Amino acid sequence: MTDNNDKILEFTPDWIWSNVLFRKLHVNKAKFTQEIKNLLDQDYLHFKQVGNKKFYRRNDSGDNEIGFSSILAVMVWNQNVELEEIERLNTIGLYELTPEGKELLDDIKVEIDRAYIVMVRMNYQSKLKVITQRIADERTKRLQDYIDKTMTALTSKFSNDLIKEYFQNHVTRLEFKI
Repeated sequence: MTDNNDKILEFTPDWIWSNVLFRKLHVNKAKFTQEIKNLLDQDYLHFKQVGNKKFYRRNDSGDNEIGFSSILAVMVWNQNVELEEIERLNTIGLYELTPEGKELLDDIKVEIDRAYIVMVRMNYQSKLKVITQRIADERTKRLQDYIDKTMTALTSKFSNDLIKEYFQNHVTRLEFKI
């Protein structure tokens, strides 16, 4: 996920014209378009078109268990690719990241950000009483286990210093403003 997803979701509790949303974000058009596409693909946004104007609204409905399981299944498939890459690589670098090491950590960061966005979304939905707190807690535990599995594999094989430095410099703060 990208850094502006939480901002997009913050600005879309009601229908908003894409041009207005774009101006509020202050990002380049290509990045904006990709972020919107990703949020639509993951069903975090609703879309409607009126004439030639595109409008977006945050999807505040809770995922049923099948919907959540399908989200998690995609994440686990991506995780398996990452775990194979961790196993394949001999090093990600000694004092600085190799290009392959950086690519691996970038991919892992994207998946971890995606998991955190799902957690934030579930927390938000539980506050709206769309899903129960118990369901949100159970799903958060499953997502945390997913994150821990990747990070354990990564840190057990490679230098913790490079990994720690990378993630400290590339952390995304995610939260919904209600």
